[in-house]
Amino acid sequence: MPKRSYTSTVRAAAARETHAAILRAAEELFVEQGYARATVAAIAERAGVAVNTVYASVGGKAALVEALAEQSSDDEGIHAALAAVQESADGREILSLLARSTGEITRRYESFLILLFDNATADPAVAAVAERTVERYRGRLLRAAETLVSLGAVRTDVARTEQILWFYFGQSAWRTVGRLGWDWADAAGWLADQASAALLTPTAAPGAP
Repeated sequence: MPKRSYTSTVRAAAARETHAAILRAAEELFVEQGYARATVAAIAERAGVAVNTVYASVGGKAALVEALAEQSSDDEGIHAALAAVQESADGREILSLLARSTGEITRRYESFLILLFDNATADPAVAAVAERTVERYRGRLLRAAETLVSLGAVRTDVARTEQILWFYFGQSAWRTVGRLGWDWADAAGWLADQASAALLTPTAAPGAP
């Protein structure tokens, strides 16, 4: 029985390693060649596996993009930031946390996110993945908005607060500052300042008596 359990554990670890290798290869080739030109055969070759293994482990190109999107959306940094937001009772601190965490995640997955949104208009499958990615992103900002409203830290309701958070911390904002060549830390500070000015009540704003 212990031997069988050991074998099962080894197989599971090997399957996870194969899955990770396939996703790395897919991301590299999607970025290098573009979504349309990259093939499952080329991804399999880059990952060092058979084509059938790619389909069995993840799926075709649309499934690969979906898996990469879920990987970026499930980054442990996101969960840590959300936990910190839930524990904070300070509106300014929450906005700073959101600025830093969304910036870090965007920088970490920058190449994939550019590929995802640039190809959304050209391929319906990619467009569907992009839409779900935005929904997950905004769903997490909604949780932060609910926290801010419950603390009485903002001047608006939950819906408008989430919209303002999306305006300042969404993909468009980060892509803009990236194209401008801003330092990521400076950009996070500036975006947090703008969100604070747009949202915080006078008593919650920095420097308030």
